[in-house]
Amino acid sequence: MSFSQIAARSAEGGASSDWAFKQLFTLESECRSSQAGQQVRALGQFPKLLDTFPFPTLVSSAFLKLGDLFRSCSNALRYHIVQVFERAHHHLPRVTHTDELLKRILTVLYSNDPVARVLALQVIGSASIVFAEYTEAQHGLLLRYQSTHPLEIAAAVRTTESMLKYSPQLLEVVWETVVARVSDASVPDSVRAQIVLSLKHAAGNLQLSTSLLEHCRKWALAKDSPTAVRVAAMATVRAIVQQHNRLTLKDAVEFSAFLDMSGAELLGHAALGVLGKWRPGGMLSEEQVVMVKAMRMRLANSAQDLMSAASESAGMGSLRLVVLA
Repeated sequence: MSFSQIAARSAEGGASSDWAFKQLFTLESECRSSQAGQQVRALGQFPKLLDTFPFPTLVSSAFLKLGDLFRSCSNALRYHIVQVFERAHHHLPRVTHTDELLKRILTVLYSNDPVARVLALQVIGSASIVFAEYTEAQHGLLLRYQSTHPLEIAAAVRTTESMLKYSPQLLEVVWETVVARVSDASVPDSVRAQIVLSLKHAAGNLQLSTSLLEHCRKWALAKDSPTAVRVAAMATVRAIVQQHNRLTLKDAVEFSAFLDMSGAELLGHAALGVLGKWRPGGMLSEEQVVMVKAMRMRLANSAQDLMSAASESAGMGSLRLVVLA
């Protein structure tokens, strides 16, 4: 029976819990078919069935069946199960046996197949609303940061960001491991940059945000840091600077040096964002006044270069940051 027929039956008042479970068992049977097309079509019906019949017993049974299937099927089918979790994640709080569902996903997370582990991380991320507080999920996530597979590390970063929405203390659990990966040259630059940006969630934690500001200074100013990491570090500094985490004049001067670097437009643009966050504190010494004047000169030169650039639209964003700084 199609979804339109299911909806019509529900509207007529003829649908019942027994009838809904019958549909669920039919979909489960089709998911275990030998025909890939039929399996995918059946999985596509799960979110629609749950939207129409959001009974806790049906929702629990449906997700547990999906967990069983995820544990034993191919990666191609696991991909489509991930899509079901994403589309039906709002039903997850109705699941009454969340721990049993998590066990099924963790079986795949601890497998020897890196692609399967990435898919398991995606499921955990989609189900963060119910999995985030589980120690088992947090431990499994932490182990994935030790992987040598870039896609797996990237998936771990995305899952961490999803879980932090529901479990802010998770950042303390993964902090040391995550920070260490930023300095690991074996990790692709783009993934390292992604990790740095994900750390902005530390803004609400006094101790971690102070530590992060120091790390970002180091990553941004180190000459051997990849450009992607340096840009991400400055973007993160801009996001976490607040009353208890203020930039010093020394910081501002060092970041302003990027404005003088030729062929480093990305770094210069990122530095402008940071400089807009700096505020002078109290009276300045003569030496400090000289430093501020040097920064002003750099900003003036940068504005002049941008205004004389051939492409006006390309430099408007940077020019706005110059004005703000």
